[in-house]
Amino acid sequence: MKTLLKPENIALVLTGDEDVKDIRKFVNNIGWIESRLDIFIESHSQCDILKWVKKIRSITDTKIIGTVRWHKEKQDNKIIIPDSQRLQLYKNILNFIDFVDVEIKSKIAHCVIEEANKKNKKVIASYHNFQQTPSEKILIHICQDARKFNVDIVKIATLLKRENDLFTLVSLINRQRKKIPIVVIPMGSSILQRLVPIAFGSQFTYVSLNKKTAPGQPDIMDII
Repeated sequence: MKTLLKPENIALVLTGDEDVKDIRKFVNNIGWIESRLDIFIESHSQCDILKWVKKIRSITDTKIIGTVRWHKEKQDNKIIIPDSQRLQLYKNILNFIDFVDVEIKSKIAHCVIEEANKKNKKVIASYHNFQQTPSEKILIHICQDARKFNVDIVKIATLLKRENDLFTLVSLINRQRKKIPIVVIPMGSSILQRLVPIAFGSQFTYVSLNKKTAPGQPDIMDII
C-alpha cells in the first residue's frame, strides 16, 4: 500500500540494529527519526549509545527524537531502567538530538523537560496504553496535564479494541490540535486506520525499519 504522506508525516524508529546504508536510503522520505535508547541497550552496551546517536546525527539533518521509554508504557519490559538512569541517558544525548519524548505520567517528566529546556531542545509529552483506548474525557485530561508542562507536542498512543475507538481518537485530535500540536497513534490497527489521524491533523506517524516497537506499526516500505 502506497500513500501520499509527506516526509514530515513520517517518523522512522531506530533501535540500533539498522545498517547505516539502509537508513541513508530513506532520509529523504522522512521528517523525523526516533532513537529508542531503551531498546538499544537491550542488545548493545550502554557505552555505545552516544556513538550511535552521533552516527545518526552525522548522516541526516532530519529531526531526531531521543526516547528512553518508561517500562510501564512500553510494549514489553525485558529491561527495567531505573528513573535515575533514564534521566542520565537523556542528559547524555541532548546535544545531538532535537526533541525528547518523555511520558506525561513518568516521575522524571519534569526533570527531563527542565534539562531539555536548558539545552533549548523541544519536548514531546507522551501517553501510551497497550490495553485499550480510554474514553475521550480521560484522554482530554491527559492532554491537559501535558500542556501544563509547556511542551511542544503531545502524543497519545492507544490500542484499538472497540469499533468506536478510532472515532474517539479522531475526535480528540479535533478538540486538541488548535491548543497544542498533537500526534495520535492507533495501535493494533490496519495501516489505513493508522494513517487516518494524519488526515485530521495528527503531526506524524511512526514506522519501523527492522524492529517494530508497537502493535500494528507499519514498515517504512509499506507506506512510501
